[in-house]
Amino acid sequence: MLSSIFSWTSTQAQEKGLFKKNPKIKTNKTEEVSTPVIKPQKDEFEEFETTTPQMRFSSQFEPVKDVNPTVADDTTGTIDEGETSVAEIIDSVQVGDDWVQVADYYAIWDSRTINPYNLSPLEFEDNITLHLYDPSKGHFWNLPTSETKITSKFGPRWGRWHEGMDIDLNTGDPVYSTYDGIVRIVAYNGGGYGRFVLVRHYNGLETLYGHLSKTTVEVGQLVKAGDMLGLGGNTGRSYGDHLHYENRYEGNAFSPEWIWDFPKQTIRADRFVLSSRVWDHLRGGKPYESEFDIESAPVKRTVLHRVRRGETLDSIANRYGISTSELAQKNRLRLSSRLKIGQRLRVK
Repeated sequence: MLSSIFSWTSTQAQEKGLFKKNPKIKTNKTEEVSTPVIKPQKDEFEEFETTTPQMRFSSQFEPVKDVNPTVADDTTGTIDEGETSVAEIIDSVQVGDDWVQVADYYAIWDSRTINPYNLSPLEFEDNITLHLYDPSKGHFWNLPTSETKITSKFGPRWGRWHEGMDIDLNTGDPVYSTYDGIVRIVAYNGGGYGRFVLVRHYNGLETLYGHLSKTTVEVGQLVKAGDMLGLGGNTGRSYGDHLHYENRYEGNAFSPEWIWDFPKQTIRADRFVLSSRVWDHLRGGKPYESEFDIESAPVKRTVLHRVRRGETLDSIANRYGISTSELAQKNRLRLSSRLKIGQRLRVK
């Protein structure tokens, strides 16, 4: 199905995003970000263990439940982990009434690695508005499960950093995509997430759904908010039926509570102002500041230009009415730097 949506090229695409440096694709484990308070854990998908983990929590978290044998399936031999690849996506897909230029969002595509971007969240500088849904255009939101009873939050846990929210469920309960998007990873990792799905959304946000007993989607599949991704379970590093749910932006996890009000089982707003504040826990702050009004945060608009075939620094600078040297300085480039198709340049 993926081949019907994407056109692959041999040119390695790069994506600057909103960080200080260009990422380089890496298929090995990502670098850890140091913190004065606690050392964040690596992606569970990229950290394999050969020993059986010990029980790591009291009975108030994720109580042990009997696995339903009719839906649980720990067989790993038939799991297709996909192919590692980097692609410039040049097609458009129809989402609701709109045609989405997929290349505008997905210069980097890797169906095996959760975080292929190699970007430090401590270098995130701007405030940007992520539009989460728009009913007028047929875009909606959906809870990841029918009920959202939280059993473990984002933050430090048993000497590690827990990069998602654990939501209670029973094996076999349906798990849903929270927004419209494209499935980037369907895989199994016995030492971490177990059977899991990662969905990339059109605003750059990515969501991950772990410990599933069964997956019902494939890599490259278009999904809408509310479409079922699989069935809840207890696979991987897990000691009780639950869903591990993550929110990530360009590979870096932040607390889903910035977007979701789980006790009220609703989303906080139709848009989210993403700022460096969501990664304050790496600077010694709290994972989520409930007193902080994200809607009143100061917003600075950033304009990015996607490099097209035949364009140069001179032609792009002229298009936006700035000098070539100013454009190069904004993007930490030399005047002699060679641009790549799909590269994003900051122009304002």
